[in-house]
Amino acid sequence: MFKKVLNCALLIIFFTINLFAQESIVFNHLTVSNGLSQNSVTCIFQDRKGFMWFGTQDGLNRFDGYKFKVFKNIPSDTTSLTENFIFSIFEDSTGNLFIETQSKIIHKYNPVNESFSVFDRNKIDFSRVKLSTVGAFLYEPNGIKWIGGAGRGTGLEKINSKTGEITKYKNDLRNPSSLTNDKVYSVYRDSKSNLWVGTSNGLDKLDEKTGKFIHFKNDPQNPKSLSDNWVWPILEDSKGNLWFGTVRGGLSRYDSQTNTFTNFRNNPDDPKSINDNFIFSIYEDRSGIIWIGTNSGGVNYFHPSLQVFERIFNMPNDKNSLSDNSVLSILADKKGNYWIGTREGGLDKYDYITKKFTNYSHQQSNPNSLVSNSILAIEEDKDGILWIGTFSNGMNSFNPKTGIFKKYINDPSNFNSLTDNRVYSILEDNEGYIWIGTYGGGLNRLDKSTDKIISFKHNPEDSKSISANSTWSIAEDNEGKIWIGTFGGGVNVLDKSTMTFTYFKNDPNESNSLVDDNIIRVFMDKSGNMWFGTTKGLCKYDRKKKIFKSYREKDGLANDFVYGILEDENGFLWLSTNNGLSRFDPKNETFKSYYTSDGLVGNEFNQNAFAKDERTGRLLFGGPNGLNIFNPAELRDNEFIPPIAFTDYLRYNTDDEEGKPIVEKGITYRDSISLTYKDNIITIDFSALNFLNNSQNQYKYKLEGFNENWIQLGNNHSITFTNLSPGNYKLLVIGSNNDGVWNEAGASLFIEVLPPWWRTNIAYGIYFILVFGFLFGVRRFEINRREQKAQIRESALRIKAAEAEKRTLQVENERKTKELEEARQLQLSMLPKELPQLPNLEIAAFMKTATEVGGDYYDFIVQEDGVLNVAFGDATGHGLQAGTMVTLMKGFFTADSSKLGLQDFLSHCSRVIKDIRLGRILMSFTYMKINNHKIQITSAGMPPIYYYHNDKNIVEEIIIQGMPLGAIRNASYNFLEREFKSGDVILLLTDGLPEQMNSEEEMFDYSRVKSNFKEIASLQPSCIIEKLIEAGDKWMNGKQQDDDITFVVIKAK
Repeated sequence: MFKKVLNCALLIIFFTINLFAQESIVFNHLTVSNGLSQNSVTCIFQDRKGFMWFGTQDGLNRFDGYKFKVFKNIPSDTTSLTENFIFSIFEDSTGNLFIETQSKIIHKYNPVNESFSVFDRNKIDFSRVKLSTVGAFLYEPNGIKWIGGAGRGTGLEKINSKTGEITKYKNDLRNPSSLTNDKVYSVYRDSKSNLWVGTSNGLDKLDEKTGKFIHFKNDPQNPKSLSDNWVWPILEDSKGNLWFGTVRGGLSRYDSQTNTFTNFRNNPDDPKSINDNFIFSIYEDRSGIIWIGTNSGGVNYFHPSLQVFERIFNMPNDKNSLSDNSVLSILADKKGNYWIGTREGGLDKYDYITKKFTNYSHQQSNPNSLVSNSILAIEEDKDGILWIGTFSNGMNSFNPKTGIFKKYINDPSNFNSLTDNRVYSILEDNEGYIWIGTYGGGLNRLDKSTDKIISFKHNPEDSKSISANSTWSIAEDNEGKIWIGTFGGGVNVLDKSTMTFTYFKNDPNESNSLVDDNIIRVFMDKSGNMWFGTTKGLCKYDRKKKIFKSYREKDGLANDFVYGILEDENGFLWLSTNNGLSRFDPKNETFKSYYTSDGLVGNEFNQNAFAKDERTGRLLFGGPNGLNIFNPAELRDNEFIPPIAFTDYLRYNTDDEEGKPIVEKGITYRDSISLTYKDNIITIDFSALNFLNNSQNQYKYKLEGFNENWIQLGNNHSITFTNLSPGNYKLLVIGSNNDGVWNEAGASLFIEVLPPWWRTNIAYGIYFILVFGFLFGVRRFEINRREQKAQIRESALRIKAAEAEKRTLQVENERKTKELEEARQLQLSMLPKELPQLPNLEIAAFMKTATEVGGDYYDFIVQEDGVLNVAFGDATGHGLQAGTMVTLMKGFFTADSSKLGLQDFLSHCSRVIKDIRLGRILMSFTYMKINNHKIQITSAGMPPIYYYHNDKNIVEEIIIQGMPLGAIRNASYNFLEREFKSGDVILLLTDGLPEQMNSEEEMFDYSRVKSNFKEIASLQPSCIIEKLIEAGDKWMNGKQQDDDITFVVIKAK
């Protein structure tokens, strides 16, 4: 009896230890590499606008979710901070922000001009302000002050400021209920009026009625005890959880119901763990995010309510962890065990309750062990037997009760053996047969009673045979038919009564056909609908209408390469892809995607690495970095409505020869800005102050007085306006958080653009007087003429005048027609007569001029050393003026491009064009050098460059900021360098296609160029151009183009 009790107790302890050991939080990190001034973060605060402020030992930081604005002492500036060690940050009741430094100097912040002034600390009622630092002092509204001794070791003092009464608490070795240690580092009052005291030797809670302290200390044998005895910051969050930061043990969360702690320490094997165990400060912002300032790890932050994705991965220092991070297959068996097939670690059995791993691997000395450590497929049959497919060594059956493995491999001499050892999919049908999909060996069916296998292979002479031999996914529908997804052969359906196949394949001429012939996953939902994961998105088959419908990235899918499909209890489909996890609502046909910033172990997944626990509703998805386990019912959207704030404002003035931007301060706190007509370029940045996965924040804007429609910005949080006409405008910006919760009120800014003196009201008054005087004189003269001349003479003169006017108009029209044709011929003469023929590159170019000739231009020069120089540009304006600019640039390119570097060439051209004084005629220009497989690119005011990475199958949008040539005399330019690998493609284009309007006045837009380019990037350059032209013609639907359309496409062989 005693033995049974002891065993039960040990089992309970084992379960408890594992449960607490596995609980984790996904921490995000902000360090000096992100722009933080220093990694020792002493205090944290959120101001009324919603900005986060971080005090460090070397400067003050304001964070808007994207970048930091750093404030430091400037010796020559009396309006800067007096020192850089920040001790505390707080606001008063009117929103004034104060900063306290290490020397106890209080600074008041002026947000309009971003300056500081020293403030008398005696004027601050500390009992009415919320401090960013929980320290060894506490000011309470009732006049009570609590002061701890900290490093002085003087214990804790309670001071009644009304009566002057002082009560002292000190450690007394003879009294176990006394203060645990006299070095008090923090005093905190929680919402239940408990007083917590953090010391260098434990945590205390004071019973103020009895004067006794309850002690909490670290017990190395108890994982539920305090993580470390040196307790510094304390925080009670909005949910009532108490958090304690320690000096050596990381973060502890206290559970008042069980009187236990959950601890979060740095784990070197987990990059998403807290990155430093020495905690200086803890703060909760208005959205519920917990911010942690550390001694050397910068800022850590997380949202306690959104920690849903459990992460499972290999930890080299923990034997009870996943054997290999590369997860290839997953099965949730009927008993609730999770079986995980890995690339090199064999098969892991994971007990979710006990958090225990058991590994099964190939043993060379044991022929009855697993045949391979690379597990591609796992299936459980009705008898609880596991069927395990491997990468290249055949298949095992495994009895979990006996632990016996049985192997099935290809035997060329045995017609009834496995046809190929590469087993990619396994299914047990409703009759108990095991169906096996292979890579290259077709489809196999195993009869468990005889162990005999029959095979189905593609026969080109038999239209009712399977369409391809690579069978990657198998599913059975509610009619007992077997659906097979093949790689290259589309979808096959096997009628078991006749053992014949019908198949569906992609038809490029039929929009309702299967989207792709490469099928990764076949899935039937609860309603009987068939779904297919392909390399070109998700596809649904309507069995009644016999048509397919596809969903791709342009529809909201995270990525077009769909590995896994699962259905949750609410009917949502979960799709694992090459770049994130998507949830699809079949009713509304909408997507929501999740990424590593949400808690995923990685954004990339693997083919069979997904499973659903039918007992609990949990979903499992795996990939190269481990796996995630989560219950979709526990997922919560971020409901925080983010404040919208303007964060930065730059303007460029034509009088500035240097071309440097003028940085305007305090844009956040200004209602309006005023510009002169010389401020020809302005850039305004803004932020939705939601710090949770803020890369998914969305924005829209409109500029009243210029356009009345909302412009979608996506994730972009910056706008640039050029050459705004004089007048009054109102900029409106709205934004959403990462889950699409919009702040419809947004932020607004009035913009006044002042006219030049010759367009002021006074100037117009002078013009009116002059014109009126002139007209009055003409009027008097005409009256005199009518009195002196006869009616006949007047009529004759009018006829002659009409004829003269007609002749003048005809001459003028002929002149304009001639000038237009000359401009067109001049533009075409600037283009190269033939394209370079190089062994390592394929090049295609195209230009289609508009009715009114523009200034598009491209050219190539092959240097003696084989380096290819590429010029691509667009001159502003039309006609001969634009042609003159193109002629000038061709001269520069021919004479100087081989002698000067990329940046020097653009700077030289901009300086010469500015000196020539061509007025408002500028040149946007992209310049590239291609040397073998290296490419250098610089740009001056051109549209994005699209770079297709063949090995990743992604399109990178390259935006290089730079002023157009001739805008500023001494402009400087950036450049970037890429490895131009085989199959990579560069697309250069002017703004003609992206800004082309259709009949509904909608732009083609750059996002449509990018998506079209990705679909055709594998083609030859000339074919890519043809497809882009077709897309543009289809968009315009017969409408005449407004601007030149020009492309250059270069592909590495």
